Amino acid sequence: MKTNNVLAKIFETISETINGAERSFLDLLSALVPYAVPIIPAYLTYFHTIDQMGFPIWVAITAAFTCEVLGITSVSTAIRFYRHNQLYKDAKNKAPFWLALGTYIFYIMVVLSVNVLLEVYTGIRKPAVIWAIGLFSLLSLPSAVLISIRAQYAEMLEEKKEKQAERQQQRTINKVGFMSRSFASDTKKIELEETSQGDKFRT
Repeated sequence: MKTNNVLAKIFETISETINGAERSFLDLLSALVPYAVPIIPAYLTYFHTIDQMGFPIWVAITAAFTCEVLGITSVSTAIRFYRHNQLYKDAKNKAPFWLALGTYIFYIMVVLSVNVLLEVYTGIRKPAVIWAIGLFSLLSLPSAVLISIRAQYAEMLEEKKEKQAERQQQRTINKVGFMSRSFASDTKKIELEETSQGDKFRT
């Protein structure tokens, strides 16, 4: 319902601006947070490899980085392969989903061994703390899932745009073809009429 109240229009504009900014801000956070989440399990891996395994600092940093990258990429790859296999039922076109899933399971075994089993073995921390460390160590799973589904959603939107562009292009081609055929038909009719009139004049 439209209103002529200037103050109401101002408030509506402010409200729309805030709502739009809120959606954009939340979208920005949902894009950035999944990449920041693996810092926590990476630090835990770094700490335990130094404190309880005696690794040099540079090796501990490498271990923390590679473990979290392995976790994120294995989950993301498994989700992509699963979606691919849903689209292609032929065994020849199927991606190795179970291999990617097995890679993530191996990552889980490594992370839990380094961050949880070593804590249990030393017996320094209380069970509740060790449980919390174990949950923190698994944060890469929701992070990787969120990254993967956002990427797939972006791909779906891109495919939708491409299909819409193709349909629009096809409609344009059909319209041009129809106009060309119509023009050719009209031209032929005019030529036939002119030929008929010329024949009349000659007779």
